[in-house]
Amino acid sequence: MGEKASSGRMATIDRWLVGLTRLSTPSVIGRLAVGAGFAVAALIGRAALSAVYGEVTGFSILLPAVSLAALAGGWTAALAALAVCMGGGWAILGLTTTGEDGVLSAIGGVATVNFVIVGLFTAAVSAALRGALLRVSESETRFRHLADTTPCPIWLRDAQGAFEFANAAVVNLHGLDHTSLSGDGWRSAIHPDDVARVDAMEAAASRDRAPYAFEARVQSSDGGWRWMRAMVQPRFDGQGRFLGHTGISFDVTDTHEALEASARAERRHAFLLDLSDRLRDLTDPIAIMAEVEGALGRLLEADRVGYGEIDQAAGMVSMTHDWTSGVASAQGRFDLHAFGEGLIADLADGRTIQIEDVRDDPRTAAVSDAFEAIQTRALIRAPLIRGGRLRAFLYVHASRPRVWTEAEASLVEEVAARTWAEIERARAENETRESEQRFRAIADTAPVLIWVTRQDGGRSFVNQAYVEFHGADYETARDLDWLAMVHPDDQARILAESVAGEASNEPFSLEARYRRHDGQWRWLKSFSRPRLSGSDVAGFVGVAFDVTEMRVAQAKLEESENRFRTVADSAPALIWMSDDAAQLTFANRRYRTFFGVTGEAHLPDSWRGLVHPDDEGVFSAAFMRAFGARDRFEALTRIEHPSLGSRWLRTEGVPRFDASGVFQGYVGACLDVTDAKRAEDDLKRINELLEERVDEALIEKAQAEAQLMHAQRMEAVGRLTGGVAHDFNNLLTVVIGALDMILRSDDPAKRRKLGEAALAAARRGESLTHQLLAFSRRQALRPEPIDLNALIREGEPLWRRAVGETVDFKVRLKRGGARANVDPAQFEAALLNLIVNARDALGDVTGPKGRGGARITVQTQEVEVAAGEVAELAPGRYVCVAVIDNGQGMSPEILDRVFEPFFTTKGVGKGTGLGLSQVYGFARQSGGGVQIVSAPGQGAEIRLYLPPLSPDDVGSDGAGAVKADARRIEGGRVLLVEDDPGVAAVALEILKELGLEAELAENGQEALRLLAGAAFDIMLTDVVMPGGMSGVDLARAAARAWPELRIALMSGYVGEDVDEVLADIPWPLLRKPYSSEQLRDLLEQLKTAPAA
Repeated sequence: MGEKASSGRMATIDRWLVGLTRLSTPSVIGRLAVGAGFAVAALIGRAALSAVYGEVTGFSILLPAVSLAALAGGWTAALAALAVCMGGGWAILGLTTTGEDGVLSAIGGVATVNFVIVGLFTAAVSAALRGALLRVSESETRFRHLADTTPCPIWLRDAQGAFEFANAAVVNLHGLDHTSLSGDGWRSAIHPDDVARVDAMEAAASRDRAPYAFEARVQSSDGGWRWMRAMVQPRFDGQGRFLGHTGISFDVTDTHEALEASARAERRHAFLLDLSDRLRDLTDPIAIMAEVEGALGRLLEADRVGYGEIDQAAGMVSMTHDWTSGVASAQGRFDLHAFGEGLIADLADGRTIQIEDVRDDPRTAAVSDAFEAIQTRALIRAPLIRGGRLRAFLYVHASRPRVWTEAEASLVEEVAARTWAEIERARAENETRESEQRFRAIADTAPVLIWVTRQDGGRSFVNQAYVEFHGADYETARDLDWLAMVHPDDQARILAESVAGEASNEPFSLEARYRRHDGQWRWLKSFSRPRLSGSDVAGFVGVAFDVTEMRVAQAKLEESENRFRTVADSAPALIWMSDDAAQLTFANRRYRTFFGVTGEAHLPDSWRGLVHPDDEGVFSAAFMRAFGARDRFEALTRIEHPSLGSRWLRTEGVPRFDASGVFQGYVGACLDVTDAKRAEDDLKRINELLEERVDEALIEKAQAEAQLMHAQRMEAVGRLTGGVAHDFNNLLTVVIGALDMILRSDDPAKRRKLGEAALAAARRGESLTHQLLAFSRRQALRPEPIDLNALIREGEPLWRRAVGETVDFKVRLKRGGARANVDPAQFEAALLNLIVNARDALGDVTGPKGRGGARITVQTQEVEVAAGEVAELAPGRYVCVAVIDNGQGMSPEILDRVFEPFFTTKGVGKGTGLGLSQVYGFARQSGGGVQIVSAPGQGAEIRLYLPPLSPDDVGSDGAGAVKADARRIEGGRVLLVEDDPGVAAVALEILKELGLEAELAENGQEALRLLAGAAFDIMLTDVVMPGGMSGVDLARAAARAWPELRIALMSGYVGEDVDEVLADIPWPLLRKPYSSEQLRDLLEQLKTAPAA
């Protein structure tokens, strides 16, 4: 029962204390502290007090309650807690302690007193402790304020290395909050390359409890890396226990960058110094480039380094040498803008180019494929400008995207500037050495003496001719006293002239006799020119010519001139000479006497005052024409001499040239031909009488020749008429007989056979007409791409029948075909003519076939014709079709006339003389020619040359496709304009058979009337018609009036005037005679073609 009451009281006290604490604690932190303190103190206090006081276990809460209240709320809270514990005694709270008999226990009083004493003491201690804690809190606040306002990062780490505290500078530096920095989170901000080093230093310092310092890169809030120097000190408590470390950091990025810049500058200086040392002894520009490229490429860890030299005139850049590492060389010559126009513009402006990725840079994105083709993704280019022009550039390539630093770009610029100067120096030195070598080579091969003197007059160089002249070695000849070698009679003069010449600092010349090494005295003429070094004379360059032979020749010339003057003065003619300006420079004594020349000044115009006024202009013009052409000159001129009267002078002059062919003027003579001129005039009158008689005889001769030519033409026409009449009579006999029998026969098979015979005869007539037109060059060809070999093979049976069984006929064709653009029918006709002519030329040739008997060979080949090789044929490649026979051959007289119209060597009635003329006409119209090689008794070879075609220009069908059978063309109205009733009747029947509705008009006016009255789809019109309107005029009028009308023209041979008109027409032309198939093909073409 007592234990239950005690427990109940204890619970009541606990509830009251907790409630009171909640009410009296001034802050949330105090309430939390009190609450937590109660929980701990209850466990400890109860146990302790219960052991002393037994049943009064409720007092166990006194100490923690009062202590915690004092700490949280000061003296007010402590006294309140004590009052609650005392509570006015047990009466208020009902907390009396009695024994089993209900009487207040003595121990209860003692306990109450002790309770009060302990409570008061506890309250006093707690209040003092709270004051100390408040001072600590203020100190901590001041520390935080000081740390957060310090710009340097400050932090605390515990003994395990975890962050306990970090000031605002740490948070701001890393952009991380305290939670992210706590524990080991701070390590994530250290550069990965520095973490291991910092961890090692921290572990050693923690182990040794020692201070330490380090520098490391940490990541800032903007993502960049900053160098920080940390100073770290260990922390200990009052008992000397190790608590961790305190650290402060300083930003030393600027210092590091300055040190790095200094190191880079030192490395750069060392690199440039070492490079200069290596380049100093190099003289080959290529070697200098190679050394620079390799050194710079290795330093920058690039993939390719090289130079590009600009050729502005050609618009090209040459990359003649490069250094590479893991990529291919890019040497070559490229278009200036092949790698982007913007790059060259920037370089020309003196800007160094840095490109991190050619794909992304706007200057190279469009041509990135060109860079990637040479394995380049990033680059630096430094321009080399001389004289305001871009001369070259130094380039550095990387095969992958790369961010270039300004230091790298600056280094490339400086290397470019320095090394290009070295390259130009080496080139200049090479050019100087080569120039010196060339000078020595030229000087040593020159046949004249050459020397170079110093300022003191001594010689610094002499050439081989100089050495050989003196007959000594090089050094002896160079140091020789040249004045001692001068002839004694010339020394004083030469010395004075030499001193004066050198003192003038101007070019001067000397001429004197010098002793050669063999003892001979030779005349030398020297020329010296000052050699300048800046504005000062550094010496002289001299050259000496051996003029001994020239002096001898000059003496001989003077002697010759004297002899010439003696001969000229004694000649009976007037002899003169002019210069290259047509002015007289010499006249002999007789000339001077005749023209009264008294002085040299009077000589050039001495003749003009005596020439007859009517002849002066003619004479002067003739002379100047000859003078301008450097041609021989002749003239006959009248001279009005003051004492001799009128005289005739014949003047002749010839141009004169020196030994080198340079024109010097004229030399001429004048002869007095007065007596001869008078005799000539008498003879001329006699000749005029004779010429009149000769002219009369020539006129009579010309009339007789004209009559003879007319008779020959008439004879030729007669031969043509006879031959053509004979052939056409045969053809007409077949046609008339066949048609007559068709009319009288009822047998369809017989009528068909007779009709075919008549048609074949008409075709032969058509062929004969084509031959006549081809002969006259008036037949329009229908060329098409064709294989001549195929045509020849196709017609071979016909050729064999034409020559007969007794002739050995062979065909030799070029392999691969013989292709040309010709009219197949005309070619076959031409070839048949050649074969028949060859057969007729065999004459009485006998012998076994193939063994010395009659032979004809047809062969094709492709040949190259030179200019002039074949008459009227331009040079080039041609297909040559040759017909060769071993017959009688032809004489030169026959060869000259063989292509003449109507000419034939056959008997009357055996030929028309059109065969070879047709061949000639066909060849010329086809753009080729004909050549005959023959001699009497040697047979003949007639070659037909035709322009070739390439294999692609010929269809696969070779000789042409076989025409399909006639087909009907259903629907459509056709207007046929034809003035010939027979042709019209046949054409109408063909049109009806083709399924077309046709109407006939006999002339142009009737056709226009019909077109105006009814609708027609197609108009077929003849070209030449009566009524004043041609078919072309009709077609033009119809096309304007009815644009949808399809038009075609039909014509036989119509003459050159109409052919010229037909050459420009836009409508198809059907040549007469034509077959139903040809007409059908034309109509099908018109129906599918657009309207005219």
